[in-house]
Amino acid sequence: MLNATKPLNAPTPAVLDRLSAVVGPNHALREPADQTAYLTEWRDLYTGRTPLVLRPGSTAEVSAILRIANQARIGIVPQGGNTGLVGGQIPFEHGRDVVLSLTRLNRIRHLDQTGSHLVAEAGVTL
Repeated sequence: MLNATKPLNAPTPAVLDRLSAVVGPNHALREPADQTAYLTEWRDLYTGRTPLVLRPGSTAEVSAILRIANQARIGIVPQGGNTGLVGGQIPFEHGRDVVLSLTRLNRIRHLDQTGSHLVAEAGVTL
């Protein structure tokens, strides 16, 4: 269990490598130029920094990422569509938190037209 009173750590290069291995090199963005879309919210009011943007493609990958982050005591900033109005989806300016983008989790799992509901993954844009 996470101890909320103890400060979080900055991720070490070894932890960043472990996190990147979960999603593979094509879905672990380390270059600032590749991260731009994940670091500013759509109104340009909030901008942050991160050492890594992870784009998992399954709930198993999300679980593995969170397990590593919990063990290493590093901050994770979950990001869905990056459409929030209060900046909670943007990492802090200190640049220690890892962004967890859910954009690849974009499938509609079930559509019930009779009951007027659907089951969508976290990255589906509504």
